[in-house]
Amino acid sequence: MDEDTRVLSIQSWVAHGYVGNKCAVFALQHLGIEVDPINSVNLSNNTAYSSWRGESLPADKLWDMFQGLETNHLSNYSHVLTGYNNNAETLRTVLKIVQTLKSRNPNLIYVCDPVLGDNRALYVPENLVDIYKNEVIPNADYIFPNQTEAEFLTGIKINSVQDALLAIDKLHELGVKNIVITSLVFNNVQDENDILVIGSSVGVDVDSGKEKKNRFKIKVGPKFEGYYTGTGDLFSSLLLAWSVKEPKDLSLVCEKAVSTLYNVIKVTHEAKQKILNPKGIEYHELRLVQARKYIEHSDIIFKAELIN
Repeated sequence: MDEDTRVLSIQSWVAHGYVGNKCAVFALQHLGIEVDPINSVNLSNNTAYSSWRGESLPADKLWDMFQGLETNHLSNYSHVLTGYNNNAETLRTVLKIVQTLKSRNPNLIYVCDPVLGDNRALYVPENLVDIYKNEVIPNADYIFPNQTEAEFLTGIKINSVQDALLAIDKLHELGVKNIVITSLVFNNVQDENDILVIGSSVGVDVDSGKEKKNRFKIKVGPKFEGYYTGTGDLFSSLLLAWSVKEPKDLSLVCEKAVSTLYNVIKVTHEAKQKILNPKGIEYHELRLVQARKYIEHSDIIFKAELIN
């Protein structure tokens, strides 16, 4: 990777397990990318457990940490990656940081994972939806929502590929050029053992000079039973890392990231199967250390199919 690639990652942190920055830092560093993490929350473990302890980083403390980087001339970042935030003031401070960095470096790439919810329900305050839609996303170069998040951001219920493309078009209209809906399941439309990833990037047609959308889908399967926390956070960091190497081919970026993530989940699933009578989310933590070889090198096992 380019030595000039430096990522500021503002996401959650857990002492035990792998979500947010605990995923992102591991993956980015294993792919040769320097990353400075700021933790929006610092918890004992993820909130899928029956209990947890910890604290959120207030907006003024977040800005103060950023000012520490600024004062010491350490904020020459090429990318900003953002994930989980749980209140409006902190999210707007994240945006203030992005805008400050972009004003100084117009080539800075902002990668936004708009963490809002899953399974068609929110797990953050509802007012964050409009802040993402009206304030944050127009500043993003890449966004990676899941199906639930794309539905809340666009108001479109996604039950087919065409619905997904309509939602993507609405997100493009907000100004973001690269979009990946990271996990889609359509009842009675696809094999129930498959998950779809659908992406779209806006470029310029070489011959006509007009705007052109490059759309694709990747069918991933069979899916593994169980709910594995941190997969979206890991996927976003992998997408960022491969976009550094392949900035003009979002479909190839997704092929590499999807294949790596699938192998990580496979290792995790196989480890879970070895536990007698597994109970609770604690057995579903990603086995990132055990699967690290797939982060450093993973053959493409799922190919993208262009959508006209």
